[in-house]
Amino acid sequence: MNDFVYECFFDEVADKGGIDPYELRLRLLKDNERLTNLLNAVVELSGGWRRGPYTADDGSVRARGIAMASPFGSETASIAEVSIHNGEVRVHNVWQAIDPGSVVNPRVVEAQVQSAVALGLSETLVEEAVYKNGEPTARNYDMYPILRPSQMADVHVKVVESGAKMGGVGEPGLPSVPPAVINAVSHLTGKRIRSMPLSRHDFSKKTKA
Repeated sequence: MNDFVYECFFDEVADKGGIDPYELRLRLLKDNERLTNLLNAVVELSGGWRRGPYTADDGSVRARGIAMASPFGSETASIAEVSIHNGEVRVHNVWQAIDPGSVVNPRVVEAQVQSAVALGLSETLVEEAVYKNGEPTARNYDMYPILRPSQMADVHVKVVESGAKMGGVGEPGLPSVPPAVINAVSHLTGKRIRSMPLSRHDFSKKTKA
């Protein structure tokens, strides 16, 4: 929750100052070699920073958002690529670089990030606990919305081994995903979003040109 709030606010501050959010992060992290390397790693993984909006090969108008997080002794940076189709947010790609310090098995780290991204997308797009008269309306799992297979993005992972003290890899892949997605959607629509899930928002209007 904290990463969602301050990473989205950081993006908003960058916009208000007329500075690209990636460039502002680089500027503020110039004395932090570990985080600078991580940020550059996720940008390289994504094929270069491209905020957009831009038109993809399939004709969809897309934008990208970026966010970072420092959970459980590890460092992560994510870039999300989104579009809006029939009023619904689609996340096409999530690129994430993770630096857990020292790594024993990179394949395990990558697998953990893949699953963490799925959880992050689920809470960003659809998950919501609704209460009525003090009781949850979802009385069983079939009434609680979770990410559908058709909503899952392509996930690309780069493991960066800085040699720092070993951190976690179970949950660290999640916190930077929601703000990266929200920042992308906010830029695409031109309207700042400050709550989740995105299924609660109306995206039927046209996106930015």
